[in-house]
Amino acid sequence: MKLTKLTALPFLLFAAFVITSCESDAELNRVSVYSKTGIALTGAQEAPASTSTALGTMDVFYTRASKVLTYTINWSGLSGAVTGFGIHGLAPAGYASPNLVQTFSTSAIVRCATVSNTTCGSYKGTLLVDEVVVKEVDLTNGMYYVNIRTAAFPAGEIRAQIRFQ
Repeated sequence: MKLTKLTALPFLLFAAFVITSCESDAELNRVSVYSKTGIALTGAQEAPASTSTALGTMDVFYTRASKVLTYTINWSGLSGAVTGFGIHGLAPAGYASPNLVQTFSTSAIVRCATVSNTTCGSYKGTLLVDEVVVKEVDLTNGMYYVNIRTAAFPAGEIRAQIRFQ
């Protein structure tokens, strides 16, 4: 009888550990998949703020398994054609960073059907989170941003912080 109690105790402790350490699939996905749609790009978010009335939106998707950030950026009403744009970091909202971690090709812009230049358009791309130049902890904590530059606003006309919250 005593032997049964001694062997049952470690089994019960092991079973309790296994049951309490299991997470549901939904919980695992919640912490390994990040997604946010409709992030606003505005002049007010530039550092310093621009007076532009242009607007844009950004959708971002990131999975820890692939280490790839996928994004779609849309904009309209820029003061002129896009002269440059990209992902900058490390900088929290309200601050600028001279570090450009990814430059976007202006030739890959999809222009709006009614506009002949890039004052209105969209861009899709991906960014590898390599843990050297771009770190996952910084990405998931909102330390990178996208800005779009024009001749009238060479430091940036509109901007959005890459955030998943």
